[in-house]
Amino acid sequence: MGLSENLFKFALTDELQAFAIVAVAAFFIPALAEEMVFRVWLGGRTGWIRGGLAVTAFVLWHPAQVWLGLPMAQDLFLEPAFLAITALLGLACTLAYRLSASIWPPVLIHWITVVLWKGLTAPVTGL
Repeated sequence: MGLSENLFKFALTDELQAFAIVAVAAFFIPALAEEMVFRVWLGGRTGWIRGGLAVTAFVLWHPAQVWLGLPMAQDLFLEPAFLAITALLGLACTLAYRLSASIWPPVLIHWITVVLWKGLTAPVTGL
């Protein structure tokens, strides 16, 4: 979806030290922190309305980061296609949490997604 909407292109990073730092940091923020908030505290293990509201809050959190001027925010977080991808990630993480009854599968899914995004793609400029 990101490629079809021209949000990013494949470009393997050559900055391995910086990528390693991002990969380690991404485990804690956003993966672990956001999954604790949006899956455990907001989404819970039961109730699809509650789960849907948590996914919606997860999606809305991304543009809110830009509007609040948070350091990890990117203009990409305002793009509708990116937000659709975020919704799919939120749904996948919600299902993983509910089916496994463990926070670790959604943390791993979220972390791998961020690491692949940061390590295998480059943002398209001019958005």
